[in-house]
Amino acid sequence: MSPSPPPDAEGGLLALELPDARLEVDAARGGRVVALRWAGRNLLTGPEVDPINYGSTFWTSPQSQWGWPPVHEIDAAPYVVLAADAPDALALRGPASETLDVSVEKRFSADRARRAFVLTFLVANHATSAARVAPWQVTRVQPGGLAFFATGMGLLPHSDLPVTEVDGITWLHHDAAVIGGHQKLFADTAEGWIAHLDGDTLFVKTFDVVPREAQAPGEAQVELYASSAHRYLEIEAQGACETIAPGGSLAWRVEWRVRGVPPGVPLALGSAALVAFARAVAAGRDLVGTGA
Repeated sequence: MSPSPPPDAEGGLLALELPDARLEVDAARGGRVVALRWAGRNLLTGPEVDPINYGSTFWTSPQSQWGWPPVHEIDAAPYVVLAADAPDALALRGPASETLDVSVEKRFSADRARRAFVLTFLVANHATSAARVAPWQVTRVQPGGLAFFATGMGLLPHSDLPVTEVDGITWLHHDAAVIGGHQKLFADTAEGWIAHLDGDTLFVKTFDVVPREAQAPGEAQVELYASSAHRYLEIEAQGACETIAPGGSLAWRVEWRVRGVPPGVPLALGSAALVAFARAVAAGRDLVGTGA
């Protein structure tokens, strides 16, 4: 791919659309997803909430390789917009990190038939020695919602975010009265999805399941983070930790789906019907019989 003018740019942002959802990407801010809109409302938080931690970004894992703040070239530096292979696709490439000697390319597409946004991340190793990293997507959603996923082998010992397990599902209610500070969950999952309920809107991420032994050291496939200010919740997923040879790369794919929850489905922690709907959305079964 070669550099080209941004396709479908609006207000400086790049956009992809499905019939009922819109994805907006800011190439000037690390190729970050700054909006996931459903019925016009952004399900992600913006810079007015936190000037650094907003929208959906991508990092490499483990964090012990870079500490804090995030690596600028990967998280926030301007990305070059590349020529798209299809009208419903975007591709952006960031600069190589001086500290990690890796760069990131982000590819976004709108799969209209499956009503899903497909996000593919490629991490390239520019060093003369092998790099060992895992891909990591960090998505900041609005506060006060309900996050849940299929429980795996259980929480890792360094988890301190209060959650509830019901019938094999781990639930987090983002409740300011219960969450007292900077708290985080580290876990694996038995199924390749994590869901977030915001009002009656369900946001589902899907990804390949990673066995615990293949996860980055000190990290986990599923991570949730709540700040002490209670202004956002981070829904995080990681891929397998892999060794990248000099000049090589790894690729990781995540899919995003947004749906309105059908009437009659209880919107509450422990709702078996809500879990069944999330599983159907993750598998694309909710589209059967809709003509989509």
